[in-house]
Amino acid sequence: MKTVKLEEMTSPQIAKAIDDGYDTVIFTAGATEQHGKHLPIGMDAIDGYIFSVEVAKKLGNALVAPVIRPGCSDHHMDFAGTITISKELLQQLCFAYCRSLCHHGFSKIALTPSHGGNIEAMEEIVPVINEELPCKVVWANVLRDPRTDERIKPVLEEYGVTKQEGGMHSGFVETSLLLATPYEKYVDMDAAERGFVGESKQEVEKLKEKKKLKTYMVSILI
Repeated sequence: MKTVKLEEMTSPQIAKAIDDGYDTVIFTAGATEQHGKHLPIGMDAIDGYIFSVEVAKKLGNALVAPVIRPGCSDHHMDFAGTITISKELLQQLCFAYCRSLCHHGFSKIALTPSHGGNIEAMEEIVPVINEELPCKVVWANVLRDPRTDERIKPVLEEYGVTKQEGGMHSGFVETSLLLATPYEKYVDMDAAERGFVGESKQEVEKLKEKKKLKTYMVSILI
């Protein structure tokens, strides 16, 4: 097979692949949101595709459905180019994907997020999908799987990069990933600059609380 991406295959090619034993399909829900001054807003969608394709190749019996490109990115809407959808819409899209893929004969479907804002929505919808569809739908949260950090840690240490510098958003890890692929042409390293380095999860929670407070104050004024 020339590709494992469904959108690069013809309908007859997909039907033949299913008949030949390709019973598994993978899809990722990414995001269209700001990624600093140097990475494209499609970073999470691109990353999701790269991950899914590599997993499919290793499985040997899997294909990859198109990435859901916009995600739950309300917290990035102050930055130009960000497109956000509601949690409910993302869940509906995941359900529609699974219903369609199951209809075509895939017996196993794997969902995974490549954007942190999608985790809650996807985790909640998978059990619901499993109750209503005859195929098996599994959930893989690689973003919060401790094994992900275990694999990244020695690479960071090899290059003298701390975990905080590796980052959870637009840091060394995401930047290096894109630079190591054909998508490197979309990385503007001339615009790259040092951002926040520290306990990012705690800082994110502080920002969320500030945003809530700001919204609350505006609603009072109105």
